[in-house]
Amino acid sequence: MLNVKNIAELGLSAEGFYQIIDNELYEINSDCRVCVEKNVNARIIDTSNKANIVIYVLEDSKLDYTILNSNNSERTFFIKGELNINEIEIGESNSVTKANLMKPYSTFNSKVLIINDNKNSNYEIYVNHQAKYTKSNIYNFGLSMNDANIKFDITGKINKGMSKSNCEQLSRGVVIGNSTVEAKPILLIDEYDCIAHHGASIGKMSDDDLFYLMSRGLTKNEAFFLILKGIVKPFTDRLPIDSLKDEVLESINNMIEKG
Repeated sequence: MLNVKNIAELGLSAEGFYQIIDNELYEINSDCRVCVEKNVNARIIDTSNKANIVIYVLEDSKLDYTILNSNNSERTFFIKGELNINEIEIGESNSVTKANLMKPYSTFNSKVLIINDNKNSNYEIYVNHQAKYTKSNIYNFGLSMNDANIKFDITGKINKGMSKSNCEQLSRGVVIGNSTVEAKPILLIDEYDCIAHHGASIGKMSDDDLFYLMSRGLTKNEAFFLILKGIVKPFTDRLPIDSLKDEVLESINNMIEKG
């Protein structure tokens, strides 16, 4: 499906890490340990299942990390540069992400979209600010249909002495039928000189918006999908391969029609 190189095509370092040293697009689909070298812009697509993944992002480097329809994987990041996660999960998904901000001005950005029908999804993120001037920004969106349950369990920790750090969390959810979306934001703050916020907004799709679009000739499903497309567009626009955008939108549309 993906016109990319498998991470296993890279050579292993003496320490047992796959070393990213260029701008190629790589895919991860199993256990691995990866090091993004200094001063490198790297791109990875993660489609793993039941994998344990460890990634180092070194100084002055940037990693754009796409996670697509992965399940039961655990990822641990050690960040001295910048890490940007864009995750899209359609269907059941359970995963754990641990991000450790190791150097001043290191950055962790995460955007997660989960769409589920009659299944359960549990998504955990733990961010540990271990240096001054570090920044994390986490945004989650869940669409839960019928008897599905989506749970976001988000913890941000700013350690004592890690001044001028910034930790931001926001979770949003739309529920249909007897489904639920749960958000459990936790902030563990041991430093006064920092910024830390969290928020959550969960409810049904606006009836007024649906009625307006249906009054213009759209069916309820068409109106719902049009609104949803506007919500998911920031996620699909960040996919590194154009053909994936249409595939993801088609999968979402099929799930809504089925539901």
